[in-house]
Amino acid sequence: MLSRIGFRSVNRTLPFSSSSLFSRNFSRVGTLKTEANKEGVKTAQDNQLENNLTQQELKDLSSVLEEPSFSIFPSLNDVKPKELVGFQAFGVKSYFVDRSATGNLPVYSDVKRGGKIVTEIRRIRGDPVQLRNDLQDKLKHIPKNRFKVLMESKKVVIDGDVVRQVKQVLSTVF
Repeated sequence: MLSRIGFRSVNRTLPFSSSSLFSRNFSRVGTLKTEANKEGVKTAQDNQLENNLTQQELKDLSSVLEEPSFSIFPSLNDVKPKELVGFQAFGVKSYFVDRSATGNLPVYSDVKRGGKIVTEIRRIRGDPVQLRNDLQDKLKHIPKNRFKVLMESKKVVIDGDVVRQVKQVLSTVF
């Protein structure tokens, strides 16, 4: 007959190895196993043999986990940015519009002095003049004289409230 009793309820503890593999993830709660054999109860030598097997299994597991494994991928230190797919430096004739932390496009409307409404595109990396030219090609209903580029702050400013149209173009085409 096999009975299991939790050690916390009996207030007994067994000596465990301090280098236990699962010591960080699980609390140490042991179980007491007793079997009825010819003499009645397992001997301490049988319990020690079970503990040795368990410790041996833990050693085998830890040695397997500690061995360096083979990987087909190079380490991050060995990979150069030029070797990545799609790598292209932002500069003349190339640009990138960063999204916000929540994933929104940085296209805002602003009211200037005198009540004039303008649309600003911020967070442009690369060439804002090329972005302006591409927007002028896609938004043909807006006259070209309404577009301005602020090179110091890398912004494109469009006279009028065209936030929705610009976001539509930036999210679908670019």
